[in-house]
Amino acid sequence: MVQTRKRNVGDILESLPSDGGAKNILVRVDFNVPLNGSFEITDDSRIRGAMPTIESILKAKHNAILMSHMGRPKAVQKGEDTDGSQRKALTLQHVQKRLSELSGVDVQFVDDCIGDKVKDAVSKLPKEGGAILLLENLRFYKEEEKNAPEFAKSLASIADAYVNDAFGTSHRAHASVSGVPGLMPKEKCAVGSLVAKEVAFLDFSSLGEDEVVAAVIGGSKVSTKLPVIKGLLNQVHILVLGGGLAYTFAKAKGITIGTSLCEEEMVETAKDLIREAEVKGKKLILPIDAVCSKEFPKGEMKMEDTQTFDLVPGNGITDGWMGLDVGPKTAALFDQALTTATKIVFNGPMGVFEIRPFDEGTKAMVDTLEAVTKKGAITVVGGGDSVAALEQFHKTDVVTYVSTGGGATLELLAGDTLPGVAAIADLEE
Repeated sequence: MVQTRKRNVGDILESLPSDGGAKNILVRVDFNVPLNGSFEITDDSRIRGAMPTIESILKAKHNAILMSHMGRPKAVQKGEDTDGSQRKALTLQHVQKRLSELSGVDVQFVDDCIGDKVKDAVSKLPKEGGAILLLENLRFYKEEEKNAPEFAKSLASIADAYVNDAFGTSHRAHASVSGVPGLMPKEKCAVGSLVAKEVAFLDFSSLGEDEVVAAVIGGSKVSTKLPVIKGLLNQVHILVLGGGLAYTFAKAKGITIGTSLCEEEMVETAKDLIREAEVKGKKLILPIDAVCSKEFPKGEMKMEDTQTFDLVPGNGITDGWMGLDVGPKTAALFDQALTTATKIVFNGPMGVFEIRPFDEGTKAMVDTLEAVTKKGAITVVGGGDSVAALEQFHKTDVVTYVSTGGGATLELLAGDTLPGVAAIADLEE
């Protein structure tokens, strides 16, 4: 049977001629890193995530030209950044020092991403390779997000080959993501190491017959996660729902939810999804108890000031109480449901994990993931709050893979095609 995968950075490096000097590889990275008030990087994980691709290019004695966005520089785009403060806050020059430290290379920076300055900087890159050139914030030009052909053409003009290693923006059909590879020969375009890994772990569309796939979806809103829940119902065997969004489903089942978070306009949709799961023969598992408070806590609460209610049709949370976490019966139910899974994705917390004691449900879920991982299951954690929960419990290393994407992770889980991945040709194996 012929299997296909996306052309990757290794394929490109192997195909480039070894003689004739270094080639200039244009790499779309995601260096949209958080900065403090002094413009110092507070979390460099996105830069570190791109290092395997960058290092492979340097090792092959080629040059890496890196392009990324940072933030949403709307004032710069509109010509309203009169004092230059937004440009100063969102320049990619803030990344230059840390990138030099991580790569061991004296990274060059050019304060534009298209035009003569860039062409001049590229022309001076060493013929023996090994250099890194960092371009200025792509989104200083509105044409980037509009995927303007001329802008894409300007970017492509400086490249001998193109690599997309920005998973976090691969769901955007922007010039640097889908425009540039559309202008270059398909054999000169590839996904980077990070994107290849993300797609391998998050794409559930082609799994073996013996696989038992589960998804655990939490977070506060059904409306935000609706496409994901619908998409996952087509792809997984077991779907576990927790967090604030579960109360909308509880109400759909005729369970009283007190003052818990509920999207009234989504109750009928929740009923439809429950029916759809039944028709498709999927296990849809919802909380059976909830840890509640009379008001949203301003800080840590004592467990004796909370009350735990069973969630059963015709009964549930008493008026005046709000559910803020799944209860111990639910944690045990979820744990039991996931024991047979061979692959699990976790996206969204089970409760208000930032405030004790409403962190217990999410902590129990992380413990479950740790246990099944040790037994050989593949466990993937995707999305900001889920990753933050792992970090809070010092458990980032107990799962198989932690995804770097936000919206891209959700869209891939929903079974959607990501423009940045679709733009790269398949390679038959």
